[in-house]
Amino acid sequence: MSTLKIWDLHMTHQGPMSKEAAEGIRQLAESIAREPGVIWKIWTVEPQTGHFGSTYLFKDLTALEAYKAMHLPRLEAVGVTDIKDYVFDIMEDLSAITRAPLQG
Repeated sequence: MSTLKIWDLHMTHQGPMSKEAAEGIRQLAESIAREPGVIWKIWTVEPQTGHFGSTYLFKDLTALEAYKAMHLPRLEAVGVTDIKDYVFDIMEDLSAITRAPLQG
C-alpha cells in the first residue's frame, strides 16, 4: 500500500471574486506550493453554483493531517462554508496504468 494520500475538498463560497481576493488566492497558491509534504494541488471550480474544491497529493498521512489542521480554520476565517473533505489511499498499480502523476 502506498504512503501517498489524496485529500479531496468540496466547498461553497458566495459572492463575487474581487481583484483583491484573486490576488490573495494567488498568494495562497504560492504558499501552498512551499508547504512540506504537498506534492501537488489541483484547483477546481463550478462558477454557476459557487462550488469549488481542491484535490491534493501528499507524501504521507502525517503531512496531510498537519496541513489540514492549519488549512481548514484558514478557509473558515475567509468565509468558506459547507466544507466536505475526504482522505483517500491510492491504488498505485492501477493509477500507474492510467498515467496518474504520482511522482513529486
